[in-house]
Parts: sequence; C-alpha cells; structure tokens
Amino acid sequence: MDELQNEKDRANGKSDADASGASLGRNAVSHETPPRAGTAGGGPVRATPSGGAGRADNRRMAPSPALTDLAHFLRSRRARVTPEAVGLPRSSTRRLNGLRRAEVAALAGISPEYYTRLEQGRQRRPSPDVLDALATALRLDDDGRRHLHRLGTGSPPHQADTAGATAPHVPETTLRLLGSLTLYPAHVVTPMRDIVAWNRAESWLLFDYAELPAPQRNFAWFVFCDPRAPELLTDWEKVARGNVHRLRHALAADPHNERGLRLVAELTQRSSRFAAIWEEHDVRGPTTGSHGFRHPRAGRLDLDYAAYVVPGAHPLELVVLTAEEGSPTHEALKRAAAES
Repeated sequence: MDELQNEKDRANGKSDADASGASLGRNAVSHETPPRAGTAGGGPVRATPSGGAGRADNRRMAPSPALTDLAHFLRSRRARVTPEAVGLPRSSTRRLNGLRRAEVAALAGISPEYYTRLEQGRQRRPSPDVLDALATALRLDDDGRRHLHRLGTGSPPHQADTAGATAPHVPETTLRLLGSLTLYPAHVVTPMRDIVAWNRAESWLLFDYAELPAPQRNFAWFVFCDPRAPELLTDWEKVARGNVHRLRHALAADPHNERGLRLVAELTQRSSRFAAIWEEHDVRGPTTGSHGFRHPRAGRLDLDYAAYVVPGAHPLELVVLTAEEGSPTHEALKRAAAES
C-alpha cells in the first residue's frame, strides 16, 4: 500500500509531507507455405499467410494507441461492476449502474485524479502494483488481469510475428501429428487466427481451407464474413465472441502486428457485429470447450475442443476437436474416416 500511495503522490505532484492524510489427416495434412499477404498461391504443400497492421505535459500529448486501449478497457470494466459486487451501498438516488471513478480509485488505493488520467489516456506506465490493485478492484478474472498488465506495462511480446509477410514455420513433428489424426478434426492456428495447417478430418467437418484466398484463411474472417458460417455453426454467436476475444488478447501482446491491425480494420468495416463485440474489450487466452456443427451429410455434430501450444520459434496452437466415444458424433466421425 505504501508503494501505491507513493505512486499516487508522485502522480499528483505531492511531497511526502503533503501526502500524509491521503486517500481511502485423416492421414493428409494441408500445410501451406503462403504467398505474401494479399496474394493467392500454394503448391503441393500449401500454406496460409500470417499477414493478409522539462516534464512532459500529459494533457497536451495525444494518447498512444496502447494508452487509449487501456483507457477503454478500464472504462468498460468499471461499467460492469456494481456497487453491491464490491460491498458498497447503493443509494435510492443513484442512477449509475457501474462504479464511479472515485470508487474504483478508493478500492485500488490510488487517488481519483490519478485514476481519471488513466481512464483518459493521459497517465503513462502505471506500476505492476497499481495494475494488480486495479484488477482486484474491478474484479477481473485471470485473462482480464493479464490483459490489463499487457496494456498498462507495454511489455514487448514474446515471439511476436510483426512482419506480417513471413509465414510461421509449422514444425515437422506437428505436421506428422496432424496427419496421424485420422478420426478427429485438427488444425494449427496463429494468434491472429490465421489457419496455417489442417488435416482431412477438418476439411470434411467444414471445408477445405485451400478453397479460400490466402488472406481469408482466418477463423475470425470466416466467422464474420463467410455466409456459410451461420449455417455450419450451431452456436455462431459463441464462436464469434470467442474469436474476437482471442484476437484482442493477441493484439494486446503484439500491438503493432500489421496482420492483426489490418484484419481488425477490415472486419470492423465489413461486420457491425464484429465492431460491437470488439468494443466490449473482452479478452480470452487459449481455452477448452465445445461447439456444435451442422454437417450437410452427417447432421448435427457436437465436438469438444482443446488448444495446445506448439513449441517453436512462432506462437502457434494446435486445436483438436474430439467426441465422446460411442456418441452419435463419434460414430459419424468413424464413418467419415472409413470412407476417406
């Protein structure tokens, strides 16, 4: 708390004396070595692109994109926390559903003025302790807490692919694993949702991603821009939100990724639903769950999915979809594997 108080005092320009009384395959694998962004291509071994984007006076400085994103995130989270959720009374005359700025500041142990500057994008580099205090005050989950730290500290991404034109390398061992999965659909995806490798079972479940131009082999693009998506996905809204949350999570870690920035700009222009979900500022890292599919021949399929980190120089995930043994979906996958 002393460190929080000291940072608050420095932010307000107070001396120590002033501060004393302060605040409350199925055996085949499609793996493309893609052309540069914006071109189609692919040979016998196909690939997708990872690229298709004195003392300073804070009041006079244009906020940086990172500070702007931090400000938006804080405002959106504050609006979601009710007084009752943090043990504060709600008066009969209160019209605001969420917390006031001063209430968040008090819960975090920082001054209202300092917190206001954060929400206005005018305060640079809050300390990790301040960010932890804000995450607790705003009742953030683990993903939200990590996202807040990335926005607030501006820490450089790990293994970020910022060039936007060089395809990530999928390790040969991962490609062999994909090809060995004769029963279950599986694919490899980048943080920006680009699909860079997939097996035959995945093509059977949805379609062969090689049918799409290289810059469109992207899950977020498919969900929001391909008219087949609402027909194929029984839980389209859930999948749509998940892709936006993952994309925002990835861009927070790599805020200058050209591919990601171009993708967000395109989807915002093409899809009002994407734009609305993006403005909610929700984030989510790799996860597990289930999705429903409408297959043109097999009918309704219910699959569980899990994402696994692929070791290597590029940040990739292997996503595998499975079904409970003996279930109708499992039997449908077995029939499809036998026919291929």
